[in-house]
Amino acid sequence: MAVAAFFAVTLITLTHVITNSASGCSIAAPAPSLPASLRALGGFDQSFDATNAGELVQVGQNAAAVVSPDLDGATALDPVNVAAAVAGRPAAVVVPFAAQETSGARLVGLVSFYVGCGERAYFGSVMDISQAGPDAPVTFPAVGESEAAQRLDTATPHLVYISSPFTPEWRNDQSGATVPAGE
Repeated sequence: MAVAAFFAVTLITLTHVITNSASGCSIAAPAPSLPASLRALGGFDQSFDATNAGELVQVGQNAAAVVSPDLDGATALDPVNVAAAVAGRPAAVVVPFAAQETSGARLVGLVSFYVGCGERAYFGSVMDISQAGPDAPVTFPAVGESEAAQRLDTATPHLVYISSPFTPEWRNDQSGATVPAGE
């Protein structure tokens, strides 16, 4: 029985690799590492359409509310695409969440997805920053594209991440100069 299971898993893996290679895809998204609460709920270990912002927002809202009750009821903002700065890593999509307060809206959480072959997004993680208080940024990224363009002296800065999509930087592809996007 164990031998049959081994061959079945091997065949599925090889089929996945061959399919991805044939389609020109060489960057697979990492398998989700789900907290127990999301594993128990189910559905977060599947892929989602990375081009469907509404679906990513809905999945992000569900994940945020389950992982951190402080984020339940927070308003999802537009998803933000973040490229990988390191070759061989998947791109990411970050869904920011804000809470309305008397002084205005403030960022309270982030949910990431990694984008692999076939524009399929896989759940990454939830970051609760609701306790950051008045020091929390109002938007994600905190430094906008127009400010980054001005500071990097380019019309087309690219938002990239090195280790985490939650801490991206703006990059001028021509000069290689960067500006932290969370300043």
